Amino acid sequence: MLVTGGEGGYQEADRPARHLVAGDVVVTHDGVKHWHGATKDSWFSHIAITAETLKWFESVTDEQYAAADK
Repeated sequence: MLVTGGEGGYQEADRPARHLVAGDVVVTHDGVKHWHGATKDSWFSHIAITAETLKWFESVTDEQYAAADK
């Protein structure tokens, strides 16, 4: 994933969240559960390229989002 604008967060299961800004690159691996999205005070734009079969999981809760957006 290449962040192209705004500010966001990325978090893998059982790991701390990362704050993302334009130019950041995140490499995810097949089978690693994660989420990503805008911070509460910004928009977030990215390009995602994948060679795997995507699997969508449950939505992030408000509590998970708030904890990561610090």
